[in-house]
Amino acid sequence: MTSGDNKKNIKILFIEDSEDDFELILNKLRKEGYTGKNKRIQNSEELIEALQEEDWDLIISDNQLPRLDAHTALRITRNKDLHVPFIIVSGTIEDGDAVNAMREGANDYIIKNNLARFIPAVERELKEAHNRKKKYKVEKALAKRHKEYQLLAENIHDLVCLHNPYGTYIWVSPSSKKITGYDYQDLVDTAPENLLLSHEKGLLEERIWSAFREENRAQPIRLDYKVRRKEGIIIYLETIAQPIYENNELKQILTTSRDITEQKLAYDLLIESESQYQSVVESIAEGVILYDEKGTIVNYNKSASLTLGLYEEVNKFTNLEDRFELIKPDRTPFPAEELPHKVTLKTGKPCSNVLIGLPKEGNIMWLSFNSSLFLQPNGKTGVVISISDVTKQRVYEERVTAVAEELTTLIDTANAPIFGLDWYGKINEWNQVASKITGYSKDEILGKTLIDEFILDGYKVAVTNLLKSAFRGKSVTNYELPIYTRTGKVVTILFNATPRRNINNDITGLLGVGQDITELIDYRERLEHKVAERTKELKEALNKEKELVALKSKFVSMASHEFRTPLSTINFAANYLLKYSEKLTPQDAQQKLNKIMEQVRHMTYLLDDVLLIGKSESGRIKVNPDVLNIQEFFLKMKEEVTNSTQNTHEISVSLGLEKNVIVIDEKLLRNIVINLLTNAIKFSPGKKKVLLDVIYKSGLLTVKVKDWGIGIDDEDKSKIFEAFHRSNQAHAIQGTGLGLSIVKKAVDMQNGNIEVESVLNEGTMIKVEIPIDEE
Repeated sequence: MTSGDNKKNIKILFIEDSEDDFELILNKLRKEGYTGKNKRIQNSEELIEALQEEDWDLIISDNQLPRLDAHTALRITRNKDLHVPFIIVSGTIEDGDAVNAMREGANDYIIKNNLARFIPAVERELKEAHNRKKKYKVEKALAKRHKEYQLLAENIHDLVCLHNPYGTYIWVSPSSKKITGYDYQDLVDTAPENLLLSHEKGLLEERIWSAFREENRAQPIRLDYKVRRKEGIIIYLETIAQPIYENNELKQILTTSRDITEQKLAYDLLIESESQYQSVVESIAEGVILYDEKGTIVNYNKSASLTLGLYEEVNKFTNLEDRFELIKPDRTPFPAEELPHKVTLKTGKPCSNVLIGLPKEGNIMWLSFNSSLFLQPNGKTGVVISISDVTKQRVYEERVTAVAEELTTLIDTANAPIFGLDWYGKINEWNQVASKITGYSKDEILGKTLIDEFILDGYKVAVTNLLKSAFRGKSVTNYELPIYTRTGKVVTILFNATPRRNINNDITGLLGVGQDITELIDYRERLEHKVAERTKELKEALNKEKELVALKSKFVSMASHEFRTPLSTINFAANYLLKYSEKLTPQDAQQKLNKIMEQVRHMTYLLDDVLLIGKSESGRIKVNPDVLNIQEFFLKMKEEVTNSTQNTHEISVSLGLEKNVIVIDEKLLRNIVINLLTNAIKFSPGKKKVLLDVIYKSGLLTVKVKDWGIGIDDEDKSKIFEAFHRSNQAHAIQGTGLGLSIVKKAVDMQNGNIEVESVLNEGTMIKVEIPIDEE
């Protein structure tokens, strides 16, 4: 895939025998901005040749061609390239074939007559392929680097070692004999601390091993320390430690050590030359202060003395905070713990351009502090501070800032909407009146694009041309500009704009000033809009009333039909018990009572369905997503439906889950699954099996329920989701006609999709797709 700005310039290989389907898919890609090379092939020979001549970014394959099928094409492709996305787009594909294709390496499968998921699938797979290739290159480079490190370590004179995260030697270079006196075989699986002097045993753990384990830092650590050679001689080692991470986890530590004993001794001799360096420090224009490891001043140069007025001896002056009242740029006291030398001593990191003020003779002297570590003659770490007087620069900046603040206040409090745009059309100024008119505060709107946020679609081209004209130096006057507010309301601004220029007279943006004239030109339009809205409300209320009347009529019809049979059964059984109670055996009496309970449960189910559909019609059902283990859920649903239907059918469950735990409304999902499975069993009398197929992949939950029952004719297919509708083939089967209506409403509430495929007297398959938010 092409890098840079044109990420949609890709190379696509089509395995397709239909010219019309090829053009259809290609046009859909072009409408989404995808361009680049494409090629259509129809057999395995052409596929092999195409894979050899080009590295394709995407392969789109039909499932079955006269001389090639998707299974064979997938195998040939994966032998050549494991990373290229392979998407099957077919007119028809069996569920089993689709599942097998996914297992064999296909990235997705899509039905040609339903390409809604096609572009999202292409975008997702291109992104994932890019990540896979990037990871492969990183891993390959890491392996090459590791090999190069190993070859280098075996041929250099320094001591090169690999350690585990706790410091134990994993591999030691042969040079260990020369430096430590130990053969490298003697050191493997031992701890480097064994070579340290007794009082420094924890040094490496504290300074190197734990730092890499806890901080996840990629920067190497340099450390000087003493070790005892095998024969007992003490030497100095300088070690550079480098961590090796995989997926942010510390795997190994690489160290390179050299004997610096001679350099260490030579360094001691350099201390004698300190006076020479002192003269250099004294000649520096910047003030320099040296702190020891305790944070106490041990020396400072002449420039520091003149700048701060430090004329006492060093032993009479130890800390700045004891001598001066230090303040921050905002005039608050400067905390002692934030002083640069203390921060550097604590963290080991330098501080740059820390601004500190010193009140002096009624004025404030502003100083810029920079700090860094240095090694003292005693081998301990101190801090060196450089000081620069930036008072003049600071005073100038404060004056400029004050002028800018006055201009900002003037703009912000002006009695007209004012806003500024930068060269790219993004808002960089927004006053109080603009906030009041639009409903957006300054903090919310800064950095947003004026055209995208506020301008109506029909005006975007005209306003864009208007702004271009202003950026070319022409002023805009009295332009009636309709804009959106936070509430969606449109207000009209009488708009004027002038270019903004920098000190070089270059145009850097523009300043817009307006006047709200909405009421003057919109009064009649608002009145007509109110009349239209009132008419619409009356029509909607009338339609709603008609729907309620129809719903009540259907309910009365259903209730009179569906409730009459169980009530008659209950009445008959109850009278039978009353009349023959003395003659009935306990078994006969129990049988009659069971019949009554069975009919009561049936009526309860009918009432529950009616109540549920009533709640959904009134909008009282809300979506409440929560964490759910879908594997446990669907197995539980299988058991529950099997028991409630007296084990009349076997429910065959197939689960293809990318992960088990998702966030979804369990109650709505339960209504969907219970109704689909119960319907499948109810409308397949005499059959022994129904199929429940569940797939979760890439944020999409797909539930399919299939039976081999009475099916649905073409006349009923368009009405099966209507409340109280009963199929022409279902008059002999009990029910309210609410099951699929409940399913449809539960799916719609979750922004899902439902599809029905049915053949009369052969069976029905219902597929439900629900998108899952994975963030």
